[in-house]
Amino acid sequence: MKKRKKNKTIGMLLTQQKFYLASQYLKPLASVIKDGFAQCVRREKGKYLSARNLAMAHAIKYAVKGEYPELYVDPAFILLSDGSVQGISVTDVMQENDALWLHFDGGEITPLNHDDELLLVAYDPIAGVAIRNEALVTRSSSGLRLELPDYMQNVRLDVFILVRDRNRNRYSRSQYAGNV
Repeated sequence: MKKRKKNKTIGMLLTQQKFYLASQYLKPLASVIKDGFAQCVRREKGKYLSARNLAMAHAIKYAVKGEYPELYVDPAFILLSDGSVQGISVTDVMQENDALWLHFDGGEITPLNHDDELLLVAYDPIAGVAIRNEALVTRSSSGLRLELPDYMQNVRLDVFILVRDRNRNRYSRSQYAGNV
């Protein structure tokens, strides 16, 4: 490798820090991102895209905010999935004791989408730990409960919602439901 003769410019440092922040934020969410962007990767198979690269590109461009060197990740602009499945309307997110509750409106229920599945992802960015619901919750439900482990009960959590079809291969664009 060649040694760089010039010092790093502010633009280079800015790009490096944006990449680092986005990478650190997304690393614990890798398995969710891999599933959530699988449809986009399959559709563009000749372009050598990966789910991680799609999520990173979006995060660097839209989610990393602030002025150098005071940059931060705004979770409202993070994408964990993208696709054509219709999303939901979140009415309320709250934490009660050892669980996270999500109340939502599934929108117009049709024979094609009534059994779309919801995924609730709770993420502690400080500890770098994310969990998601394992129980099946469909669009026609109106609420979802996620049991929180002890180490996630008294911390700030970023909450994301993903909707996928019954075959688990098409996703909606993920939604940031806020933090609790």
